[in-house]
Amino acid sequence: MIRLCALGSGSSGNCVYVGNGGSALLLDAGFSGKEISSRLKTAGIDAESIRGVVVSHEHSDHVKGVGVIARVLKIPVYVNEKTYQRIKKHMGKVPDVVRFNTGEPFEAAGIEVAPFSIPHDAADPCAFIFRSGEAKVAVVTDAGSETTLIEEKLLQADYIMIEANHDVEMLKAGPYPWPVKQRIASQTGHLSNEACAGLLGKVAGADLQGVMFAHLSTTNNNPDLVRLMAGQILQDAGIPHIVAEQNNPSAMVYVE
Repeated sequence: MIRLCALGSGSSGNCVYVGNGGSALLLDAGFSGKEISSRLKTAGIDAESIRGVVVSHEHSDHVKGVGVIARVLKIPVYVNEKTYQRIKKHMGKVPDVVRFNTGEPFEAAGIEVAPFSIPHDAADPCAFIFRSGEAKVAVVTDAGSETTLIEEKLLQADYIMIEANHDVEMLKAGPYPWPVKQRIASQTGHLSNEACAGLLGKVAGADLQGVMFAHLSTTNNNPDLVRLMAGQILQDAGIPHIVAEQNNPSAMVYVE
């Protein structure tokens, strides 16, 4: 079994708890150490169960608190080499740095972690499949576009956490400067509701236990739009779904 909880997800910070009942990992730490500790407590999670922090890429909303939380909990940081080179100065000294190779699974805290490449404007950005026992959870955020590899990985998963960052029309009409809009909408930016729906339509089979939508923009999206999209894609198949929030932890999800 895998236990999954988004401690917070969005452009202001991202941190995901992935546990197997006995021990756990954090995927990213984009809040302050104090805020992460507070959110763990709110979610009813014992911080002492956390055995490491896995880093997806170097953007500040994913790594702001990596160094602090690693030092506070005395846990290693798992990161690929290119990302490490981008964050090491900001991260500071930590108990241990364990480098992984993108595309090669590794074991941490009794959980198999399989990183794979995604298109995003970072040094070596990754999404992940987490496996414990027979349960497999895919976490794919900060991906600018669908790829064959992403589709293949999602088809393997029992549960999917996926980015639904923006509504295309809201982004176009919104207040961001044009270069920022171009970056978000680019092939290495963020996945729109429309692109997310297209991808889920290809991978959401009868065996999928659920979907969590993540990394919503507070400016260019609306949770109700995401729920409407999810209902159109998932309701007929009876697949449950939730929307992760920026300011509060999600419900704990149990994946078998």
